[in-house]
Amino acid sequence: MSKSTLCCGLSMIAIMRSVYSDGGVLIHDVPLLCCPTCHRSHLAPELELDFIMLAHHAETDGVKVASLQEAIGSEKIEQVLHTYPEDERHRSGRRVLPEQIDSLLDMINLAKSLDDQKWQAELVEQLKRFTAWSHARQP
Repeated sequence: MSKSTLCCGLSMIAIMRSVYSDGGVLIHDVPLLCCPTCHRSHLAPELELDFIMLAHHAETDGVKVASLQEAIGSEKIEQVLHTYPEDERHRSGRRVLPEQIDSLLDMINLAKSLDDQKWQAELVEQLKRFTAWSHARQP
C-alpha cells in the first residue's frame, strides 16, 4: 500500500491535519503528504499502520475522536514531519515552479523521441494544467 512521495515533478510536503477514518472516527494530528501544485494528499507512508491500528481500535471501542500524536507519541510524528522538508512552492505560495515546467518539457521531448504518442499527449495535458496554475492568482 506504499504511496509515492513525489508528485507533479517535486517532493510532496508534510502537513498536519485532522482526518476521518473509513469508519467515521475523527483522528487529529495526522501527518499528510501534500502536493502544493495539484493539492493531492495522502497519509505519510511511515504512519499508515499506526493510523489504521488507531482507527480500528477507536471504531471497536466506539470512540468518535482520537489523536494519532497521543497514541504514538510526538517524537514519531516530529520525525516524520522532518523527513519531508518545506519546499519553495509552499514558502512562496506558488503552485508551479519553473523547474517543474523545464522537467516536463524534457519529458515531452523524450516521449516524442520514443514516438510514445500516448505519453506525449498526457504530458502535454499536464503542461496545460501547469500553465493554467502558474497564471492563476494565488489565495
